[in-house]
Formats: sequence, C-alpha cells, structure tokens
Amino acid sequence: MKIVSFNLRCVWKGDGINAFIFRAGMIYDKIIREMPDVLAFQEMSVDHLKLLRRMLPEYDFCGQFRSKNYTGEGLFTAIRKDAWDVIANETFWLSPTPYIAGSRYEDQSECPRICVVTQIRHKKTGKMIRLYNIHLDHISDMARIKGIRCVFEKMEEWNGKLPLPSLVLGDYNAFPDSETIRFCDDYKTPAMFDVTKEIPVTFHDYGKCGVKIDYIYVTEDLKRAFLASDIWADEKEGIYLSDHYPVWAEFATEDL
Repeated sequence: MKIVSFNLRCVWKGDGINAFIFRAGMIYDKIIREMPDVLAFQEMSVDHLKLLRRMLPEYDFCGQFRSKNYTGEGLFTAIRKDAWDVIANETFWLSPTPYIAGSRYEDQSECPRICVVTQIRHKKTGKMIRLYNIHLDHISDMARIKGIRCVFEKMEEWNGKLPLPSLVLGDYNAFPDSETIRFCDDYKTPAMFDVTKEIPVTFHDYGKCGVKIDYIYVTEDLKRAFLASDIWADEKEGIYLSDHYPVWAEFATEDL
C-alpha cells in the first residue's frame, strides 16, 4: 500500500514555467506510472479538481473546499477504485467550532483550515484504515498546535467507537524542531510516529530552497507495517511537480 501526500501548489500565473498548466502533464505521467493507493492533495482548486477527475478516472476524490461558502482552496483525498472502497468521508474545520464552515482560531491567519477524514476498506483483505488529510496554518505556531490537537482529539473520539489504523498526513507548515512537531512526537492518545523522519527536504520553492514541512504520522499498527518512505523529486528543464516534493510512504497491507 503506497500513500502520497501532495501539496499541488495553488493556481498562480506568477509561477512562470512552473504554473500549473505546464506541470499538469508531468503530474499526470507520474501518478499513472506510480499508481499509488492514496493521494492526499493540499491546495486543491476547482480547476485542479476538474482536471484531475478527468485525467484520473481510476480514483475516487473525497474532500471539501475550506471557505465559508465552500470555495477557495481545498483538501481532496484520491482513493484508487480497484483496490479500495470508500466507506465514510467527513470534513471538519480546525477551530473551536469544527462543524461551522469557514471557522478558525483567533490567533491564526485569515485562511480557514480543514481536515478531510476518509475511511477506506481494502477490497481483497477487508481491512480498513482512516486517513486524515491536513494543511495547517502558515503563520501561527499556536494555531498549528491547536489545529493538530483538534485532529488528534477527533481521532481519539472515533477510535473510541471503532479503532482503526490511522494516518495524519499533509502540509504541517512546521519545521522538525518546531513546537508543532514536538507536540506530535509527544502525543500519547494515541501515540503517533513520523514515518518520514529520515526525509530532510519537502518544500523547495521550485529549487530555490530546501526545508521540511510535510509529514506522514501514523498510529503504532501502521508503524509496524511500515516499509519505506521517500519523495518524488522529478524535475525536467526547471519544471517540477510542485513547489513541494510529494512525500510517499509504503506499508505491508497484510500486516495491518
């Protein structure tokens, strides 16, 4: 089972040769070559979604846009149809009122933040997992900590009803030595493990810099099934898949 976290980069003409229109074919070719089980997309626009749904009929897309009127950027998780069934899908806002669209914490940026939760069942084995696709705030470390706490508390609530192997993946907007990542590493109910710990760089701004802000955290059962993780570092004549490297992790399905 291969799972990918992929910040697409919003549609922005100022990106020049790395504008989405020039990257789209490269993205399609990479996904079709790799055919991962799951793609967790961040910074998804309506244009992204329309195009990817047309290009990738092999996948079910589950997600939502984050603004009060359900527009703007969104998070969408693409599930490979021939391998998995989508059992449940839900979106909540990272805020004191998680089910009010567009809500946010006072000490964060003007951008609302959401979590898309998708429960899937493996067609061959019947085993289920939950995926939490996130994009934390880009300005406030306190908002990031509050946001990830909101996600972990929801996970604890749902695991109290039906415990399942779970992944929290996406753009955390936090460096490895940040308070946000220390909070994730120290969390105990349930304990979470970063299976991308050995990956040094995930955000590169089209080759201009190199920092890590994207992560895949998993529960202990998935840690036991973990096989490998890495990035998609494709580049051709200065054109990249995104300003982030997509991050992937592979697990032994039979060990879940």
